[in-house]
Amino acid sequence: MIPRRRILAATSPLGWRQLVIAVALLAAGVAGGWATSATCAAAANKAAATRMSNVTDRDMKQMLVGSYAVTGTDPDGRGYSGTGIVDISMAPSGALELDWDNGRRVGIGQLLNNVLMVASTTKAGTVIMTMNVNPGGTLSGQWSRRRERGYEGTAHWTRI
Repeated sequence: MIPRRRILAATSPLGWRQLVIAVALLAAGVAGGWATSATCAAAANKAAATRMSNVTDRDMKQMLVGSYAVTGTDPDGRGYSGTGIVDISMAPSGALELDWDNGRRVGIGQLLNNVLMVASTTKAGTVIMTMNVNPGGTLSGQWSRRRERGYEGTAHWTRI
């Protein structure tokens, strides 16, 4: 019986030692590639979190200033009939002022960590919202109207 070592060496264009080294390097490259990609992803997440933690509340609020397309669901689960617009501006006091659909609804917001808390009013009543500030500049969250106690709608805001 011919030892496997001789068969591999005879059938491979590389010698036995070169074959073992090539297989070891290939295995290390595969494992290293996985570890490198996982390490790079973890480092990128840490860097993004560090950048966000170094941003002051006022800077974060200033980053939210602008216009957003609004989509979402009503408390009954039906989607909004169309896309609305909300404009966010910053008052001299540092509070965020919100204006939906050219003043049909107005509100005031305050930022706590990465959550924008909003109180607004319309002819239909008072609304409170909690909106998560997401990576990429979108906001998403839930809202409740006083007249629909215990029921929540959803909202998603995308910068325009």
